[in-house]
Amino acid sequence: RTRVEVSSLNDGGWSLADVATKALLEKLKKSGTQLGEYVKGEIYYGIKTGLNEAFVIDAETKARLTGEDAKSADLIKPFLAGRDIKRYAPPESDKFLIFTRRGTDIKKYPAIEKHLLQFKAQLTPKPDTYKGSEWEGRKAGNYKWFEIQDAVDYYAEFEKKKIIYPNICKQPEFAFDVEGLYTNQKCFIISLEDKYLLGVLNSRVSFFLFQQILPKLRGDFYEPSYVYFKDFPIANATQAQRGEIEKLVERMLELKRKAAVSGGMEREQVEAFIKRTDKEIDAAVYGLYELTAEEIKVVEGGT
Repeated sequence: RTRVEVSSLNDGGWSLADVATKALLEKLKKSGTQLGEYVKGEIYYGIKTGLNEAFVIDAETKARLTGEDAKSADLIKPFLAGRDIKRYAPPESDKFLIFTRRGTDIKKYPAIEKHLLQFKAQLTPKPDTYKGSEWEGRKAGNYKWFEIQDAVDYYAEFEKKKIIYPNICKQPEFAFDVEGLYTNQKCFIISLEDKYLLGVLNSRVSFFLFQQILPKLRGDFYEPSYVYFKDFPIANATQAQRGEIEKLVERMLELKRKAAVSGGMEREQVEAFIKRTDKEIDAAVYGLYELTAEEIKVVEGGT
């Protein structure tokens, strides 16, 4: 039988977590630094174009636009969708974004202007004076027809080395981007080159926090939206502890790169090393939070 504290059954909502789980959650919440404070608010939403059909292009279209006008390359960025992000795996995408941010002089990019013109009716923002109910274009806003719908004032953060993750996932799916990828609105980015943080966020402890704190969606999916995710406790570590986890994460990233290009027996060997390294990272993270053997059982029993 599962023991439940009577005190947890209050008017503010019932918590059916068993005693050990609840105690562990409270211990974790009191340890370390909240994620929002740790990253100093440097978590950003992906880009919402308002019409992906116009702004998101394939490699063939990119080649055509840059062939017509070499300057087109200045506005074309590698573009990642949430479904492309896998835990520790090198993020890859065959899509590109025409990033016409606020203030873009479209006349300097004739090939891109010509491409976007075919969508002009669908791209035009709804005027404030429009009283109808079936506007063909995009929502009202302070942007020109050829510009990305959202302002994206933080666009420079996409150019940095960073942690990226999808807004809906079944488990922690944090990856490390070194290519300056832009992402769609189904992703978030943490614009820090922090492999220690990457290891903590991909750990079994993090998965336990997913299960206990995040909203759970249909199909066992979780939604790590900032309002909840910012409260995740990130353990304070000594320099030696940080260094140990960073080395393990660097090894994991290299193994994932090898796995992506390996096959057959070699792939099996790499996968075995990945599992071993995963366990080493989990063990190191357990140490960070000073978990007992019984508390580790709670984490691993739940995840």
